[in-house]
Amino acid sequence: MKLSRAVPTSLVALLCGCNAPAPTVAASQPTLESIAPAFSDEAACGDWPQWGRDASHEGRTCAVGQKAAELLDDIVFDPFVPAEAADGDGLIVHYQTPLIADDDLYMEVKSGTYTACDPPGSGTPDGCGPPATWATEVWNEVRYEISDAGKLTKKWSFASDWKPEPFYGFEPVFHGALSGAFVYVPGAGGTVYKLDRRSGKVVTRINPFGSAVNPNIYVAGPITVDARGNVYYNALALDPWYPQYADAQGWLVKVSARGKVATVDYATLVPGFDPEQMCNVGYYPPAFALPYPPLNPDGSVVPAPRYRCGPQRPSLNIAPAVARDGTIYVVSHAHANQSYSYLIAVNADLTPRWASSMRGLVHDGCGKSVPEDGDVNPLDCTPGAPVGIDPYTGEAPALSATDSSSSSPVVLPDGNILYGTFTAYNQYRGHLAKFAPDGTFIGAFDFGWDVTPAVVRHDGTYSIVTKDNHYTYDAEGNDAGPYYLTRLSASLEPEWQFLSTNTESCQRDAAGKVTCVSDHPHGFEWCINAPAIDRDGNLYANSEDGNLYVVDKNGHEKTHFFLNEALGAAYTPLALDRRGHIFVLNGGHLSVLGQKRCD
Repeated sequence: MKLSRAVPTSLVALLCGCNAPAPTVAASQPTLESIAPAFSDEAACGDWPQWGRDASHEGRTCAVGQKAAELLDDIVFDPFVPAEAADGDGLIVHYQTPLIADDDLYMEVKSGTYTACDPPGSGTPDGCGPPATWATEVWNEVRYEISDAGKLTKKWSFASDWKPEPFYGFEPVFHGALSGAFVYVPGAGGTVYKLDRRSGKVVTRINPFGSAVNPNIYVAGPITVDARGNVYYNALALDPWYPQYADAQGWLVKVSARGKVATVDYATLVPGFDPEQMCNVGYYPPAFALPYPPLNPDGSVVPAPRYRCGPQRPSLNIAPAVARDGTIYVVSHAHANQSYSYLIAVNADLTPRWASSMRGLVHDGCGKSVPEDGDVNPLDCTPGAPVGIDPYTGEAPALSATDSSSSSPVVLPDGNILYGTFTAYNQYRGHLAKFAPDGTFIGAFDFGWDVTPAVVRHDGTYSIVTKDNHYTYDAEGNDAGPYYLTRLSASLEPEWQFLSTNTESCQRDAAGKVTCVSDHPHGFEWCINAPAIDRDGNLYANSEDGNLYVVDKNGHEKTHFFLNEALGAAYTPLALDRRGHIFVLNGGHLSVLGQKRCD
């Protein structure tokens, strides 16, 4: 039975014999003045319509998450996970954020055919495994209705003709966005389908590149929608025969709320970059033997080989970020060398504002860091190598935007910008780089790999929450960690760290029985690429141990909920709806967590 909202929730729980649901946003949302500062889209602040929830990608909602006490529903959105994980030696796939508006959920669901390799990862027979099998897979956008009890009812499915860019590595992301009465879904040829949210019918197909659909142009990364209803995304044209080697061309696309389409070439956005210049490709065997860098007899560094850079183009899986003043932030790299990367600011009319190179900004390579064992040269750099350089290139480190990452820029409350980059020399941890609104480099935290951090606003300032995995190994070759969720101050100083301490690998059988074995003495990696923050500052993040963890604003665990072990799992995002239901991705399943209703 339904009880009046006037009945105290404690009494409801007592009468029903179950946990009372968390109140909806409508019932518990504070006044706008008490949100400091207010959300930019107050009317929909309990929705989750895109990557990072809003156009600045802060990853925070004004809803309060329910207690993660029950599995309310579960759907399979990627039926190919067992084969994908076997062929990739782990699940190297990027997935869409669950998109939420009102009582509707929109989710990527894969169908079609996946041809597994035999043996796994061998590349045989022809047409097996990624990227070959992507030609026979289908990416759908599916609408589900969310009940008060967290149950999902399928309403419609739209089969897109979008395909991933034919690169090896992580499967590029298929990622739509919601705006008003519409859902925008990637299509083939750099096109985007504008669908009616309620019916799933095509309103129009947006094609910035003429009337014909060019199969060699790709929607590259998530779609972003700003508070005014303008749509932004990256498009990438590749050579059909040599996509990774022949020159590519990329565009930033803007579609106004009224449907006007404009594009700008990435070569225009990085005007000072010469595609004919020779880029450092680093040392590699067998031409060079470890340790790196090789040194001349006089102690100078042997120059690394160089190769033509090629033009700048968008890095894959980047969701453009849009500041409140309309400035658009995107990330690019040279097509033939991902270590020549730029953070780019673009004016609302798509004219370039600035492009900041991410090379030579940090100097924490050879001889700089001291690990726990006290070795002052943790990178096994050649003795006598210059302090601070990247041993793999012999030069000052480059912060890279790689096509295997799903990091996107975050516009911070003070207008500064964050971007999670990749670096190999610091245990593949990357760096979280911070830039001022004029493009000046401010500083970096020494973890940034494949993460779009979330933002906590408090006390007239803000904090940044990110995963912080240490990719180390013990004497037996096992993962050694440590693995943290870390909250940083606005100046990138750690405020607290939440350490993964679970040592048990667990499996849930078909009957729901869970069995465990203690085989991870150092804990588990955090397999999150875009954490979520609720109104109370609680952090939601998933781990490779198969649990969703909820950590309060002071860094203390509130609860965790086990789904299934996720070893070798993809880094995934999550989302909350206005009632506080928690939507978690795990092993190709979308799970809804919360508290059972007493209806």
